[in-house]
Formats: sequence, C-alpha cells, structure tokens
Amino acid sequence: MGHRVLRHISSFHSSLTLSSKHSHVWDIFASVALVRPPFTAPPMSDIEKRYHDFMLQRELEDSLRCDFELRQLRDERLLKERARLKLGGEEANPEEEIGILASVDEENWRKEAGRIRKKLAIGDLTKFSKADTRSLQRKIDEFLVLIVCQKFGRKDGYRSPWHLPQLRILPGESLKQTSERCLKELFSIEIHGKGINSAPFSVYFYCYPAQLRQRLKTHSRGAAVFFFKALYMNRVPLVANKDEVADYKWVNAEEFAASVRHKMSYLRALSTLFPSYLLAKNSFEYAEETKSHKTRSETEVLK
Repeated sequence: MGHRVLRHISSFHSSLTLSSKHSHVWDIFASVALVRPPFTAPPMSDIEKRYHDFMLQRELEDSLRCDFELRQLRDERLLKERARLKLGGEEANPEEEIGILASVDEENWRKEAGRIRKKLAIGDLTKFSKADTRSLQRKIDEFLVLIVCQKFGRKDGYRSPWHLPQLRILPGESLKQTSERCLKELFSIEIHGKGINSAPFSVYFYCYPAQLRQRLKTHSRGAAVFFFKALYMNRVPLVANKDEVADYKWVNAEEFAASVRHKMSYLRALSTLFPSYLLAKNSFEYAEETKSHKTRSETEVLK
C-alpha cells in the first residue's frame, strides 16, 4: 500500500514540475476516513462456527469430568440399577437413593438461562441497534465509516455526491493539519495525536470538467485528494455544521460501495478500507446498469 501511495505522489510531483503554463496544476485536498469501530463482536462465520464446535468437542474428549458430570454418571447408574431391581421384584438400597436428578437441575438451569437471555436481550442486536443512519448505535457489530454530502460554500442548494469529508488545503498548512481542520469545521470534532494517521494511506485524482473549471474560474487541472484515517472512539453523536454539510450518515462497506458507485476510481483509491470483493461486485453491477441504460436509450432513439 505504501509503495502505491508513493508512486501516485511521485507522478503527482512530476506533473507539477513539468507544467510551465500554470503554477497550480492541482487543487490539494485532505480527506478523512472517520471510522467507528464495532461495539461488539460480529456473529461467527460458518467456518468459525465449525472450528468452534470442533474445539469444544476436542476439549470435551481430552478433559477430566467435573463434579456435575460425575453426578450424571451416578444418576445413570442408579436408574439402571433401580430398573433391574424392579424387574426382579427386589427393593432398592436406601443408601443409594437418587434424590433430585442432575438432568432435572440441568433443565431448570437452561430455563433460567433462557429467561435471563431474553430479559437482557443477550445475542439480540436489534434491541440495541438503531435504524437511523446518523446514529452511532446502528450496526453495532460492524465497522462503519462516515460519508457526507458537502455544500463547499455554495448557497444555491447544491449538495455534492456522497464521499468522505474533505477540505482544500490552506497556504502554509500541512496535509495532516488540513485533515484535522476538516473534522473540526464540518463536525466540531478535534482529533489530535493518535486520532489521525500522520501520513495519508491513499490518494485520488479527479480532473475538473470544463464547465466546472469555468464556474470555479480556475486553471487547475483538477483535485488531488489525500486520504487520512481516524478512529471515532466517542459515543457522543456528531453535530454537523449545516453551512457546510448538507447530509451525513454512517455506513458499512456494502453501503459505502452502493453510495459512491458512480465513482469507481474513488472506490479503488479506498480499496484498503474495504474488502476487495465489494469493489468487484459494485463494479460489475454498475457496468450492468450502465449497459442496460445504454440499451434503453438506443431503443428509444430507434423508436
């Protein structure tokens, strides 16, 4: 991953040195992947369950019997002895009375455990998770990342597509300082030291369309977005700056891929954040939808 980032930065630096027409070829942005870690362990996968069952069985076979298991064996022996004596018409030995069976105690314990699990909602994440996409309590067994729709200072109702929070670098400011300012200005969050990585983990280049370049009145070729990663360990809900943020939400990997599916190059730049199979799946679905849309358009033209 580090070699890839260095390669991108090297090519970016080359584009700056080769340009003699304009002093600023790229607008520099810092973006933050703010990650909310899971509150609880996720459910085990099939292979994890099989391994778990295998290890329990192995432990059972290799371990010595506890007092309760010895009691179960004693009950089993006495029940067989009682049945044999009953068939022979003999009386049972009073010193070998069974009393309360271990199986009865076990059943009572299971019922009590079930009652406690139901009362405390143990294993039922729906009791603790919330459906609100802005809530930190949603999908508490998964990693979530914050995505936003920004206004970028516009007052005409514009809202950007979904992406990670980002801000343009100011003169004399380092990329890390910009990333810290990004969270502070958009959400009133200050993350210092261990919160944000010291170096970007990826970079994304976006070429401005001609109309956007005219509207911005800039000669810049496009934007170079450097990505930093930060962990949000607080449990306090975010407070967005409504002048800068049109909307925001916490999403998992699949939701992130679905939200930014119109930017496959953007997804690839963030491939280290999410499983690669999601990117491949999203790329295939997007290609299929694009092909279908193109076919419908051609059909309408022929009509």
